Amino acid sequence: MDEMMLLDILKLNYGIDSPSLEFLREGGSHTYIVNGKIKYLLKVIGSAFSDTARQSVAIMRYLEKKGFPVPKTMLTKSGESIFETEVDGEMKLIVLMEFIDGDEPELESCAAEVGALVGRFHQLMEEYPVELVSHGKEFFIDRYINFLSKKNYPRIAEYEELGGRLWDKVKALPQGLCHGDLHRGNLIQRADDLIYLVDFDTACRAPKMFDLMVMCDMTDYFNLKQEDIELTKVVYREFLSGYVGYHKLSREEILSFPYWVAIRHFQLQATILEIYGVDCIDEGFIDGQLYWLNKWQDAIPGFTEELEEKNWQRNGI
Repeated sequence: MDEMMLLDILKLNYGIDSPSLEFLREGGSHTYIVNGKIKYLLKVIGSAFSDTARQSVAIMRYLEKKGFPVPKTMLTKSGESIFETEVDGEMKLIVLMEFIDGDEPELESCAAEVGALVGRFHQLMEEYPVELVSHGKEFFIDRYINFLSKKNYPRIAEYEELGGRLWDKVKALPQGLCHGDLHRGNLIQRADDLIYLVDFDTACRAPKMFDLMVMCDMTDYFNLKQEDIELTKVVYREFLSGYVGYHKLSREEILSFPYWVAIRHFQLQATILEIYGVDCIDEGFIDGQLYWLNKWQDAIPGFTEELEEKNWQRNGI
């Protein structure tokens, strides 16, 4: 979609005169900064991602009306939150939103504040009127096992045993509506320290502890170090102190954190393979991940013991 067409859409449908466009990034969409009297963020989304884009906008609009800090969605002159057009026979969605000028926060210094933000988000999503896709063992564990089977990975039985054992630890946990990709890159902190939550494309129904783990896990994905494990404990404790003010957690949920760290490796690997194909990793890489996971299993008892002694009791849960 060329720049002149986008500028015409901004003028005719949003009433924005004489802006300039600055290309920002390309992923599931083409994203631009709109520079004018006011800055906006513009997304051009293809038909393959139309459903997730509509979901993301609907959730942002819902949260915005509840006073939750998300970027404001700009409406067209006719009051639509998404403008649709056709380019070369393909439907394109245009989403224009408030530009939030800020950076990814340093979680180590604001974990309690982020915990309160996520707790409030989970609380508000309990009343969200639209049902979202549910994710269980098939999504979190079995997708990756299936990819390993396609690759004829020789040690697949070890992954199957570990995946089953991990899922047994979390399968009974309560589910709720989750962000689904709650890493620190989906937070924006303004100069006045107000933190916004963004990007709801992967929102889903799943155990809420998955969101908490993704945010608080400070371990290196490829190299497990003790100092990162200790930092994860510190961040998780502080995060919980803010989170439980809005959303209570059971002892079982809090103690499940280290199991979700391992499950995340299954889930993320499967997602990467879905995007880039089964040949994007080799047997050596898969062996390396199995080594990481086995090493993490050795760390779990000490992690849960410390949580048992300090975290859930201190937070009055």
